[in-house]
Amino acid sequence: MSEAALGRDRGLRKTIFGYTPKWTPFSVFHPFARMMLIILFNAPFFIVNPLVNSIFFVLALSCFAIARIPGSYLKKFIGFVIVMTLTLFLSFAFFPSVWIKPPYQHVIFKLGFFTYHYENFIVSVTMWFRWMSAIFGVLFVFSVIDEKDINIALKILRFPYFLRLAVATALRCFFTFYYDALQIIEAQKARGLDLDSMSTFKKLKYYVAVMVPLVMTELKKADEMADAADSRGYVATFKTGDYKRTEYVGHELSFGPQDFILMFLCVAVLITAIVSGSIPGLGPIVKFIPADPSFWATLF
Repeated sequence: MSEAALGRDRGLRKTIFGYTPKWTPFSVFHPFARMMLIILFNAPFFIVNPLVNSIFFVLALSCFAIARIPGSYLKKFIGFVIVMTLTLFLSFAFFPSVWIKPPYQHVIFKLGFFTYHYENFIVSVTMWFRWMSAIFGVLFVFSVIDEKDINIALKILRFPYFLRLAVATALRCFFTFYYDALQIIEAQKARGLDLDSMSTFKKLKYYVAVMVPLVMTELKKADEMADAADSRGYVATFKTGDYKRTEYVGHELSFGPQDFILMFLCVAVLITAIVSGSIPGLGPIVKFIPADPSFWATLF
């Protein structure tokens, strides 16, 4: 049984990055309101305090649990999270931060001429929560919407049909590209290719070889999509006045009170995060970074 058929049997639907439940508690919201959650989870970029940003990170993970997103959805991004984490920690290990000015005083360890300070560590943690809150927030939004929902949301924003179709098709093809790559790799393994026993450089050599049939497959699919568009009378134009077409996508949907509440909350949180730095009482909180390790002892 194919993965798509297996997903249907399990009550799942194909979203941007994987199969997720067809219905979640977030399904009661309009697609545009669900996409507004991206604004909410990008608010940490205007906040320095890692304790506050950790709340956004926990909120993003809680949304996955509430929506009952399968663990396999998140496992796809473990490698990316590890690389991102190493990049952040290595970057701030060698370069000073704009938040904590050197000289740094609290040493964690020394390795030859290299000294790793607590200040390097806490700045890395601060930036980590900033990025991960936004990344996992966006991943969650993409787990509860599909290309049709994105098309509806862009339609609300008055984007021309040509651009909406291009965006929706590109996101849909990302999912297809990912699974086509996995299918080719599995076919290579069935023919005796043992990637697990190879060194990293040898794996890269074979992955480059995988790209050749993958690119050919995607070009063939792109040509088939172009033929399908031509057969349905599609005309590519940025000027909506030059070409009129009747659209039925999303016509049955309307905004409800819960949608306006969610959108207002997202915008309010973002505006608060932007202006809070200049508000007496809130500024010191959002700009706070525990530069002294003794701060943690005061929490317990």
